[in-house]
Amino acid sequence: MSKMKKPLGITIISILVLWGSLSSLIFAVVIAMHIDNRWPVAVQLLNALVLAGTGVGLWKLRNWARVVLILLLVLNAAVSLAAVLDNVLVQHDYKFAGVLFLLFSISVLLIYYVNHRSVQQAFASLSAWPTTIKTLVLAVFTVLLAFPFYWMVVATFKQNLDLYTVENNPFIFNANPTLDNLRLLFETRFVQWLGNTALVGVVVVAITLFLAVPAAYALARLTGRWGERLGIAIFLTYLVPPTLLFIPLARVVARLGLQDSIWALVLIYPSFTVPFSIWLLMGFFKSIPKELEDAAMVDGLTRFGAFIKMVIPISISGILTVVIFTFTLVTQEFVYALTFISSESKQMVGVGIPIFLVRGDVYFWGSLMAACLIASLPIAFLYNLFLDRFIAGFTVGAVKG
Repeated sequence: MSKMKKPLGITIISILVLWGSLSSLIFAVVIAMHIDNRWPVAVQLLNALVLAGTGVGLWKLRNWARVVLILLLVLNAAVSLAAVLDNVLVQHDYKFAGVLFLLFSISVLLIYYVNHRSVQQAFASLSAWPTTIKTLVLAVFTVLLAFPFYWMVVATFKQNLDLYTVENNPFIFNANPTLDNLRLLFETRFVQWLGNTALVGVVVVAITLFLAVPAAYALARLTGRWGERLGIAIFLTYLVPPTLLFIPLARVVARLGLQDSIWALVLIYPSFTVPFSIWLLMGFFKSIPKELEDAAMVDGLTRFGAFIKMVIPISISGILTVVIFTFTLVTQEFVYALTFISSESKQMVGVGIPIFLVRGDVYFWGSLMAACLIASLPIAFLYNLFLDRFIAGFTVGAVKG
């Protein structure tokens, strides 16, 4: 089969893209010679690298390069259109809006051209739209999910003057990074608050599993409608708001002499982690065929042995979901921790941070973001590590429960 001839338009576009890469490289060198800030230089170098790869890929008729070009054109069209609306509706600068609209029109025409049938044949008749749409959706969700962590990192190491100056770009370092925010954070009892939260979380997770796993199994295997009705009734107790419960629970805590103690939280937190965990695990246990347990008991196991050796290993996804869900609730709970703990040394991280890093109307944003970043990274790591099992836990529990 003869080699497909390269369209003239693709040749011109690849040359222009390579020229743009060279321009970005030269611009980065000029910026580095006159400005101390390295962020604009890094952005220009990254831009030059992307354009160079795209230009070479287009020259060699690689379909991935066409996908990258379409993504860049879509991004340029979206930014140009937003700028046109801003200049027309807000600033009333119609001449500049006309230039931006011209850029928008060129981007749209180029998108149409690179998806034309003749161009598509040159790229082995591969369509760029499926990959482009998937990449766009993935990029949007990636940016939305990663941006809070990026913002916390930037705010953590920003100087206060850089952070509060309105004219500065809030998304980059306009001045040299600093460690002052971390120093201020660790001057508090932040590490001790993290330890308190971890201790309470581990103990509450253990109590929740000890109570929820056998209860959910018993309700799942209870014949008739009573098992489902009892499960729903237990789940409804989870929906009672904490603002209605903390007053009677305060009386219980006072009677037990647990005021200003983290063990008060260990006593209270299972009251809302256990009901939801029972409801969630019931769906898992219902999805396990009862015949497996019957076969295990025929082979000589007791019902408890079948439960331990057959049911529990199959239900690991649901149990991991309960563990992550319970620990997350403990770390983010505020009302009970604020009500029952008053000493600084016994605070949970979710209460200690806003209390001691917000003084009147003064917010230490850099230290607040540093605390949020350090406290959220372990939970984010756990979610990503067991993501598949976590999704399976909620979907099976929702469908079967």
